[in-house]
Formats: sequence, C-alpha cells, structure tokens
Amino acid sequence: MKISIYALHLSFGGVEKYVATLANMLCEKHDVEIVSTYKIDKEPAFPINPKVRITYLLEDLKPNKAELKNALRSKNILSVIREGFNAVRVLHARKSSNVKSLKSCKSDVIISTRVFHNRLIGKYAKDATKITGEHNHHNSNAKYINEVIESCKGFDYFIPISKELCDYYKEPLSKYGVSTEYIKFCIDKNPNPVEPEFSSSDIISVGRLSPEKGMCDLIEVFRLVSRKNPSARLHVVGDGDDREKMETMISEYGLTDKVTMHGYREKSYIYSLLPSTSLYVMTSRTESFGLVLLEAMSCGIPCLAFSSAQGAHEIIENGVNGYLIENRDNKALADKICELLYDKDRLHSMSRSSLETAEEFSYEKTKASWLSLMEKIEKNRQA
Repeated sequence: MKISIYALHLSFGGVEKYVATLANMLCEKHDVEIVSTYKIDKEPAFPINPKVRITYLLEDLKPNKAELKNALRSKNILSVIREGFNAVRVLHARKSSNVKSLKSCKSDVIISTRVFHNRLIGKYAKDATKITGEHNHHNSNAKYINEVIESCKGFDYFIPISKELCDYYKEPLSKYGVSTEYIKFCIDKNPNPVEPEFSSSDIISVGRLSPEKGMCDLIEVFRLVSRKNPSARLHVVGDGDDREKMETMISEYGLTDKVTMHGYREKSYIYSLLPSTSLYVMTSRTESFGLVLLEAMSCGIPCLAFSSAQGAHEIIENGVNGYLIENRDNKALADKICELLYDKDRLHSMSRSSLETAEEFSYEKTKASWLSLMEKIEKNRQA
C-alpha cells in the first residue's frame, strides 16, 4: 500500500520523533511518504530510512512565532505590524499548501499527527483509509477535548500515544464510527547496554527546560536532597527558556559544584551518561507519555515522577520500577530520592524491573502491531 504521513515539520519534538519512527517501521513493507508542511532544518532531526520519500510543502516559509513574540516584547509598532503580516501569510500558506496536497493525494492510507491536519484530511481526503492519534494530554480542558473529538470526524482509526488517552476518547469517538485502538509507542534500542552499578548518588533528568517540564522545581527538589545527602549530584540534559533562571537558582543555592547543566545532547551521549547515575527524576507538570522514562529504564535506571505527569502512570509502578509522588510535593520527592540513594539493594531490584518495563515498549513489538494493522486495512480495502 501507499501510505502518506502528514507532519507539520521534521525538527526536534515528540511528534516528530513519532513520525520518523512510524515511517521507518512501515516502509519495511509499504510505500511510505512523509508530507511535511515546513522545512525547518536542512535535514530531519531524527534518522529516516532512505526508502521513505519526504515532500516539503513550504521550503521557503517558516513559522515566525518567536519573531512576533520578540516584536511584541520590544513594543516596536513597525516590527509588530511586519511580523503580524508575516504570521498571517504563513498561516494562509500552511492551509492552502496542505489542501492542495490532499486533493491530489492518491495514497491508500493517510496518517495525521495534529488536529490541524485532522480537519483538512477529514474534509479533502476522500478515498483513503484515515488514521489519526493524539500526542497531548487534555488536562480536563473541555474546549480542547471537544476540538480533538470534532476533528476526528470522518476518520477510520484513532491511535493515541497512551492507554489512558485511548480509554478516555474511545466512547465519544465511537459515536462517529471511529475505531480507537492502542499501539504502544516505543523507544530506540539501547546501542550500548551497560548494567548500572549504583555506586554514585548521581541523579539525572532530561528534557526541554521550559515551565511545563517543571525544571525549576527540579532544582528546588535537589536543594532539599543535597541537604540530606551532600554527596548527591544532579545532571540536567536539555536546553530551553528556563535555563538562565535555573542557573541563577543553582548559584543562589550554592549548588554550582553539585549540578551539571549539560545542555542539549545527542541520544548517544545520554545513553552513555545514564549508567553512571542511580535515579532518573521527572518533574513535569504535564506529560502525555514519558519517553524519557523508558529510555532511562532501558539502561536499568529506576524513575521517579510527580503524578501530575499523566503519561508516567503507564510506565512507573510504585515500588517496582520507581515511584509516583502525589500533589507535586517537593519534600516528599526529595525524601524518596534520599531513601533510595541509601538503599543500593533496592535500587538493583528496581533496576531489573525497569529493564523488563522497557522491553514491553520495544521497537520490534510496536512495529509488529503497526504492520498487523496495515495488513488488516489492506484486506478490508481489497474486500
């Protein structure tokens, strides 16, 4: 079958990682094309099999959200007008280019990755089997929930990123004839599996340094940990808007020699760093899945997270491979970190369970599920 996956761009991001991974899986047995609205970078951020064709709809236009935001901050009227005009031009081109592409698309299967694409695919893709999903948690936002449900009208399958989202949307979408199925997302195979020794009191967290990831809370938590365990060290891998604020907090709290800000790093660097740590800590305010937790577990590192990170509930089992801390309680999280750092036998036991959890989200298992779905779709289309 011919399969088209519609994406907004192929730069760094969870959805973009999903697109690249899915395309690589499906191209083993099918003719796969990625239709990307924007060409943000010279090359895709994540490896894509050469058999996958990539079509960029707007190679010379890019979103100017950052430029518009800076213009508003500067209160420069001319800049605001110019960037506002550019934003309207980009949005118009985004829609018109996708409509044109969909009208001419002859694929057997079309896969959507965003609500924006859902609306257009539902309207303009007539003969294809249509698949969509959801990568964001609704956070009980009634308006957003309704947007997701309404955008799925006319689709055949809804495959969200987590089991929780699958259960949540299944009933309302069934009223529109949309079949909701759950296929586990997966992690890349650990290229150099090394069993952790838990000889250090090092903690690690990986992610975008932004408010929704709660990274400033991480520094607050580590401040409490450091008071009880002076040998503890924190590694933060990632970059973002909150970096300067975090570095100020680190300096003010006297933690400069105990916190290493690694900046953005490639996956190979992260995998080489993880085995030298003893715990992975996530302080996200919200999280639809939690891929970084699985990557840590694939290295045998137990994980702790605040329960507000909804996606973590699918991965962390209390007392088995980690802990979920209720009510975003910094002290409770710090106490649990200290408790585990002093109990090496427990860490080794939780490490074995972490590896077992990661195996459930393996690339091969996820690929088999997707190819099985495509086989079913192909039979139905031929019937």
